[in-house]
Amino acid sequence: MQTVIVVSLSEVKVSGSEGDVLVAYSLGSCVGVALWDPGTRLGGMAHVVLPSGSARPGDDPGAETEVDPAMPGKFGDTGVRYLASRLRDMGCDLRGLRAWVAGGAHVLKGLMWPAGDIGAANVKAVLEALKALSIPAPLTDVGGDCGRTMRLYTASGRVTVSSVGRSERDI
Repeated sequence: MQTVIVVSLSEVKVSGSEGDVLVAYSLGSCVGVALWDPGTRLGGMAHVVLPSGSARPGDDPGAETEVDPAMPGKFGDTGVRYLASRLRDMGCDLRGLRAWVAGGAHVLKGLMWPAGDIGAANVKAVLEALKALSIPAPLTDVGGDCGRTMRLYTASGRVTVSSVGRSERDI
């Protein structure tokens, strides 16, 4: 029996049950990050809203930001680290993880991060965080101007993306 686990804005969720499907809806400028370990069949997903917890106006850009337990996936830099640490604590080897990234669209023309397009900044932060953890390069479906829904099927590691006007497809 399949159980759908919704990963809402700023959340990180993990699962080790083979029938689970982790899903992030409405990935506009937000970015979904899915990690899955083929050896343990454990997987997780983060729903990233902003690029960096340390890049808010007035903050020291080099400062480490603690993860807010109520919103562990809010920022690309801290959310990816938190997701990876949860999977590592469950027995995953980070070097063996498979990764997928979806979203990062430019859907709200007036919404800009201090460095420019918020969607592109989210994608960049997530990719840099994955690289810093030595997680192999992800498969991606990013950019453009439409929102997406991302699903991770924990039994197989299959990841799909769908959006308005485009049918669901594997990435």
